[in-house]
Amino acid sequence: MLNRYGWQMYHWHIEPSSKCSLKCPRCPRQEHPDISWMQKEISLQEFKRVFPHNILEYTQRFTMCGDVGDPIYAKDYVAIIDYIKSYNPKIQIFTITNGSYKTAKWWKDFAAVSNKHDSINFSVDGYDQESNDLYRVNNHWDSIMTGMKICADESEIFVNWATIIFKFNEEKLDHIKQLAQKQGCDQLQLTYSTKFGSKYGDAYGGESDPLEPSDKFISKTHRYERHIKNLSGRIPVRLNYMKTNYKKFNEIKKQFTGDIVPMCLIGNRGLYMNAEGTIFPCSWTSFPYKSLEHDGKVINWKDSFFVKNKHLVNAKGNRSLEQILNDDLWQTLFDSFNKNAFVECSQKCGKNVVDKKYGVGYYTN
Repeated sequence: MLNRYGWQMYHWHIEPSSKCSLKCPRCPRQEHPDISWMQKEISLQEFKRVFPHNILEYTQRFTMCGDVGDPIYAKDYVAIIDYIKSYNPKIQIFTITNGSYKTAKWWKDFAAVSNKHDSINFSVDGYDQESNDLYRVNNHWDSIMTGMKICADESEIFVNWATIIFKFNEEKLDHIKQLAQKQGCDQLQLTYSTKFGSKYGDAYGGESDPLEPSDKFISKTHRYERHIKNLSGRIPVRLNYMKTNYKKFNEIKKQFTGDIVPMCLIGNRGLYMNAEGTIFPCSWTSFPYKSLEHDGKVINWKDSFFVKNKHLVNAKGNRSLEQILNDDLWQTLFDSFNKNAFVECSQKCGKNVVDKKYGVGYYTN
């Protein structure tokens, strides 16, 4: 599937469900009182209509994770994976989940439709029910461990235990590593975040933020750092689906004279479809901010470019994905990048951020 600029979209980022059983304190679900839009999901029939075989033909990866929802709470999630794999078993499915409240049978069904091309992240910050509940509020430890073990023992899916470092777990990292090994995980991912009081002022309690770890465990970059510990000797299947696009990336950089390099133009993080069916350039731009301040103006998310044009970019409506991707509204969006108009885009895809993260060689080698 080509976008209007002739770039092949190899990677799609999907939110199968905006539902979640947890109440993590720094999730958007807890920061916004209106939760009506957080009860949506994509059915198998809707997914088939949006992603027929002619689109799957060129797709190499689906990242299954939402801004506010967990994919495993979509009732058709296993059936959606089965549909994708029945067409092409080599398409990579990357599932990110908290892992709670699913039965052993459900996990066995999930394992049965997964294969060595796939990966799953279990977001687990604790080392037992009580500690995991300090951030993953309302989690169900036993079902998480059951799902993790079944994935490790009954499928070839690459299993990653993903932990954000907080004050309550920073001295338990060796214990967490041992637990991950016991569960058969292939990898332990430790995330250094910045979402703490010392970085965001009064938003998280300032200097008295109860979750804030020691300074050495706080990311020195804009958003986060990930530190990987391989546990099994296996490595996840690496896809070269973006290689051609990255080689041509310098063409994009020359087109934009402002401070933003729109990596979404080549589908870097995968074009994003939320559980309502709305298409966004990436998941970061779908985030429901209450307000953003830019150039002295306060911009409400409800008045943003993407919300105003929702009727034109909703794949659950009457428009096909091809019609959406070739709409003139994207040119309006990309024209605005030269004016540095989108705050979130400038933070995530500012030239200084992009060059630091990838380096020029990443686009040309």
